Amino acid sequence: MSSSNTLLYGKKVLIIGGSSGIGKGVATAAVANGASVVIASFTEAKVKAAVEVLKKGAQIEGVTVAGQAFDMRDATALTKFLSENAPFDHLIFTGGDMGEVGLGFPNIEINDNTKKQFDSRYWAPMIAAQHAYKNQLFNAGGSFIMTMGTSFYRPQPGWGLVSGIVGAIESATRGLAIDLKPIRYVYRNPGLVTSEFWGHLTEEARQTMYEEAAKKILVGHVGTPDEVAEAYIFAMKCSYLTGQTITVDGGSILT
Repeated sequence: MSSSNTLLYGKKVLIIGGSSGIGKGVATAAVANGASVVIASFTEAKVKAAVEVLKKGAQIEGVTVAGQAFDMRDATALTKFLSENAPFDHLIFTGGDMGEVGLGFPNIEINDNTKKQFDSRYWAPMIAAQHAYKNQLFNAGGSFIMTMGTSFYRPQPGWGLVSGIVGAIESATRGLAIDLKPIRYVYRNPGLVTSEFWGHLTEEARQTMYEEAAKKILVGHVGTPDEVAEAYIFAMKCSYLTGQTITVDGGSILT
């Protein structure tokens, strides 16, 4: 039996959204656990900066770090990225930021930009899953880990459109686990996390939001990318896990 400490040694992990926030936290944890990573996001400058930081933390022999910038809503660019970096062991989606999300429903205008939310948050992972499966890009024992959030369970005012997208992703989890077998499919459901995800807010507004949320969260604090990254490490290591939702939210949905 392999030691839990070495289960990711020599593995290759692709992280779409890995240049900041939760994705960067997962990349950092994966590298620390002996995996090589390839991160991707929209902005080349952010990818390059994240790659440099991750390389400095790569202390285990044989671990490599690379990155690429592309628009994951572009199916051609997405499938090319997957094919060029195959074979790989784990594929993780954490991409997106609140600046893109259509909050304020039903008062906001539903336009092409609003509809693109399904392109990046629903269709992109579906296209990736299909392409990787049909072209056998995963190594044996691999996993696909998707990320959204908890708004499906307790939507806030104005989050109707967003919670619908979240619900679509979560409801597909069990079906994808069946269709993609033996590749494992897991849905990661994080609560409020301190990250660049909230970059559309001013620093003061972010801190106020975190402080008010911490008063209600059962563990008494808002999550950090490093904390929630541990759930991804578990999902990658646990070869008996598939078709499940892992919620890491400090108990938020219970309050």
